[in-house]
Amino acid sequence: MKKLNYIFIALFILTAGMSCGEDSVTEDFPPAKATLSFPENNSDCYEGTIVSATESEVTFRWSTTENADSYTLQITNLDSGTSQSVASKTAETKVTIRRATAFSWSVISKSNSSSKTAMSDTWKFYNAGSPDQNHVPNPATLVSPGADSKVKEGTVSLEWDGSDLDNDIVSYEVYIDNFNPPITLAGTSTSNKLEVNVVEDHTYYWQVITIDAIGNKSTSEVFNFKAEEEAVGPSANLVLDGEMNDTGEWNYKQMWTNADNNVEHGYENGEFKFKSADGVTHSNAVLWQEIEVEAGKTYNFSANIRSEGTINSWLEVYFGKQSVESSGDDYTEGGAEVFVKSFGENENCGIDAFDGDILAVASGGCPLPDDSLLDTDGNVTFSAADLTSDGTIILVIKAGNWDGNFSTGVFIDNVELKEVE
Repeated sequence: MKKLNYIFIALFILTAGMSCGEDSVTEDFPPAKATLSFPENNSDCYEGTIVSATESEVTFRWSTTENADSYTLQITNLDSGTSQSVASKTAETKVTIRRATAFSWSVISKSNSSSKTAMSDTWKFYNAGSPDQNHVPNPATLVSPGADSKVKEGTVSLEWDGSDLDNDIVSYEVYIDNFNPPITLAGTSTSNKLEVNVVEDHTYYWQVITIDAIGNKSTSEVFNFKAEEEAVGPSANLVLDGEMNDTGEWNYKQMWTNADNNVEHGYENGEFKFKSADGVTHSNAVLWQEIEVEAGKTYNFSANIRSEGTINSWLEVYFGKQSVESSGDDYTEGGAEVFVKSFGENENCGIDAFDGDILAVASGGCPLPDDSLLDTDGNVTFSAADLTSDGTIILVIKAGNWDGNFSTGVFIDNVELKEVE
């Protein structure tokens, strides 16, 4: 009996030890964002205890938030640009700040059970001075060009927003230079914009000084932007209904029409879908439209395609001058410019799932044909010999399979042919 008791005691100790050895899981409960209450946004604050001729004590209030154990109040003097942070365990705290001064403020919520914090919105207010005192204008908010942005060389419109509790702004001085801070006066404006000329490959720094009716001034922050040569790019899309919205611009023909070639091709949710009927393993069909182009000009071709993968199938693009109606049961005019196939070596980019531009998909195992007019970026320059007698090309998109299938379908949209200027 004594031996049996020892066994029970040993099992109890072992079980307790295993239980104590289990890893505890600490859940992460991040705090919620605080809602600011007072001082109100874009207001004139007269509440508070006057401490001196230049300072008053103001109570900042905000909502308590879920999972928050403490808060950090952030206050910025918009006239001087200086900031201070005040820690608080409650949703309000008193802070002594300068009178007759504009401020912004926000609150960071913190939790003891999470490393994450939550930032509130940022509000602005004016801490009032003497009742007969005129307010200094709020520093202008620079709008465009944005900080670290890029613009085209030439004429640029500098734009900003200004505000003053007395509504007596009379003008803005705009400074711009190739260094920071800017000191060259670009001009004076009574509106919220000023046009300046900029030169390519130069970085510019700009700033706005707001002036009110009695001469009070405030200074904005400094933004910078870089002027670049006007970009060269494609123009309007020459392909009608390239978005595949079934507007009647595309022509369709099923090349093979036997009973065992049935397909379920058609428009679906802003795409054109190539899909064989159930059990069908051989099919061939085309979409096409005639497009007016000019010999000697360069164009850029692109199209988005996607599929979950295909077997022994093809998707080919042609720029032909032979009509589809006269091509019989296939279309091979001039050879394919780009293709996505799933047959094997050098024709295997369509085996696995794909989703992207047709040239990018083809680069994964379907090299451009040697006689393709396209380069790897999709650029093509047509010669007079490539065009029909009407000065057009026939854009043909052909899809089919031989002893294979399209799986859930091959989808195509955003077909574009744009002149490169």
